[in-house]
Amino acid sequence: MVCGPVNTIHHDYKSLVLIEEARAIIGWDRIKDYIRDENYSRSQNDKSPSLNPLKNIKTEDMNILKTSYEKFTPYVRALLIAITCLQLLWDVMLVSTIIYYHIMVEKFISGVIAVLTWFVTYRVWYTLPKVLPNLPGHGLFKYNSDKPVHNVMNKKRPSSTNTKHFMGMPINKTQDNDLNEDGR
Repeated sequence: MVCGPVNTIHHDYKSLVLIEEARAIIGWDRIKDYIRDENYSRSQNDKSPSLNPLKNIKTEDMNILKTSYEKFTPYVRALLIAITCLQLLWDVMLVSTIIYYHIMVEKFISGVIAVLTWFVTYRVWYTLPKVLPNLPGHGLFKYNSDKPVHNVMNKKRPSSTNTKHFMGMPINKTQDNDLNEDGR
């Protein structure tokens, strides 16, 4: 049966592709923290070294990012749920195909072909510079790096003013004055 091993290759490959494409979602929620930290650094005119991936983004791009993040986050979360359901369905289909059809050699060869095709696509072709498309998650800035980002802002710095802080961020003086006027 010719379509049998091709069916197994197809199930293997589409699962690998879906997982690879979903990697762009990893770290999506971190973008909000990056935006908050970068807005704070820019408001303080902080020129100290930072590991924030947004430090070199222009102000207009930062505003677009902020708007886009708020706009697309519900869709990204819904997409993640849909991807998870689809992946579960495909895994059930793959397992049933493996259990009930094909001989061991066909299963092994189709698995090897699927993994090699995935490897060439995502580890060779997409990593070539100036060849489209790029890897998922690569764009104006890299928010989903595998390495944890250490925030330079967390270091204790001597405060030049005696301002109050909450969770490491200075309390806005206008808010502080409003609180004093209200008598709270």
